[in-house]
Amino acid sequence: MYDRTHEAVTMSRPLAALMLIAAGCLPVRAQAANQVEGLVVVAGPGPTVRSTYPTTGGSVPAGVVILKIVFDQPMTPDAWAYGPSAEGDFPKCLADPRLLSDQRTFVLLCTVAPSHAYSVEINAAARFASVNGRSAKPFTLKFTTSDDETVDLHDALLQAGLADTDEPIMTWRDNGQGVSQTAPAPPP
Repeated sequence: MYDRTHEAVTMSRPLAALMLIAAGCLPVRAQAANQVEGLVVVAGPGPTVRSTYPTTGGSVPAGVVILKIVFDQPMTPDAWAYGPSAEGDFPKCLADPRLLSDQRTFVLLCTVAPSHAYSVEINAAARFASVNGRSAKPFTLKFTTSDDETVDLHDALLQAGLADTDEPIMTWRDNGQGVSQTAPAPPP
């Protein structure tokens, strides 16, 4: 049953109303898919890492490797964070990962030495975010390398379960505008 008292609470004190709604004390009267009485609510849990290449605890050939991080929901292309971990060495990588067309998979081109242990902190700085603005949970990717060696990008793509079109090198960079770096400059 709906009562005008609830309307007064939601109109005069939106934060208190949101807390009461979350506690189940007020009925939810949705005005849109993600609004409750004028408040925007980002629903659902933050993204989590669904899978990686290399797998955590796995071993890969030395040389060229493509780190692949797959999240469980669509992600924001320019919202990412990765870095060294105290649990192993950090591979030599390009500065920026690339978000693939599935909007869930980030790829990063790196090189690794033979017979070595590596560890990469994913989202320790809480920048990886879903398209809904939710921050991903931190994750540590730990892997080792064998004495075998991968020397070319094509083989590294295949090992990561990727295709040549999933190349981990960004071809544009303009604050999310998608402008090619090789495109001619616009006329003044």
